[in-house]
Amino acid sequence: MLITRIRKYLWFSLLLSVTYCTTAFGQKSPDFSGDWTLRLGKRAFIVVSVRSIPGSVVHFRGSLVRPQHFSTSGMSFSGIEGPASHDAIVASTQNENCLNFTVQNPRDGSDKDKFQLCVMSEGHGTLKIDIPGFEGWPVTKEKGPIVLATDWNSARDYSLDDTDVSNLEMKSIFDEDQRVRQSGHGEIDWKTVEKTDASRRDATRKLLSDGKLHTGEDFERAAFVSQHGDSPDDYLLAHTLAIVAVARGQSGAVWIAAATLDRYLQSIHQPQIYGTQFDTPSDGPVTQEPYNRDFISDSLRRQLHVPSQAEQEQQKKQYEAEKPHS
Repeated sequence: MLITRIRKYLWFSLLLSVTYCTTAFGQKSPDFSGDWTLRLGKRAFIVVSVRSIPGSVVHFRGSLVRPQHFSTSGMSFSGIEGPASHDAIVASTQNENCLNFTVQNPRDGSDKDKFQLCVMSEGHGTLKIDIPGFEGWPVTKEKGPIVLATDWNSARDYSLDDTDVSNLEMKSIFDEDQRVRQSGHGEIDWKTVEKTDASRRDATRKLLSDGKLHTGEDFERAAFVSQHGDSPDDYLLAHTLAIVAVARGQSGAVWIAAATLDRYLQSIHQPQIYGTQFDTPSDGPVTQEPYNRDFISDSLRRQLHVPSQAEQEQQKKQYEAEKPHS
């Protein structure tokens, strides 16, 4: 059953406040009839079609259309796949501005789930699964027919404000972050770079706080900018951003996830575990220390796009050869 599957992923949503539906319409009965759509970004994810039963003002029929398989933790969705499932509304009761209804799987009459549709204002409402502590999803009444999206990537997470369009300002910040590092090591004015790095981190944090980052690409770029910080908090934030990037389908961000964790560990005087960090002091040889080489196997490094220890030794020799010598 859908509710059984979702319940497993609801461990943290119980901390969220329960959405109570109270009427904002006085004595006027809300208009439930229509097609209520839950969208993830621009994609139609769930459509509840409600039709009044002739001669009744409190009972309704219709359907709930959704992807056959998905998991949710409340406000995010993952594992979306399969054809659309059309579950019929087989029972309903009205409680002020909320419609409590039961849907039935057409392939299994014993498979039933309970939902609540609350009309909050004209054309706007919430759809809630009948589980204690579950926060309602925002839905809007739209003119049909509404086509359920099918181009889901089951390996990524989706959110209510999802979009496939990356933020242009984040791209510009990232491009500049990379550009200032493209000259040879001896040609870079690192004091100037450090100052501009700080301004780029501030701009990135503002985009984050304003909710302007959406795609895996956005979060991967933000991770690169943040890891060019100068404190453990910068590196830990960068690691978190990289994890979000991977969750949003940016599989290549596993490398920056590993690198930011290594950088964070060394910043708190702990050994790195992947071997992504190289220090090139002017008065000594290139080093990766402190480095716990036995904690992670090369097979795990490959999973994270990190070179093997043998390859790292070659990298170290190359960096040593590239060092400016007086």
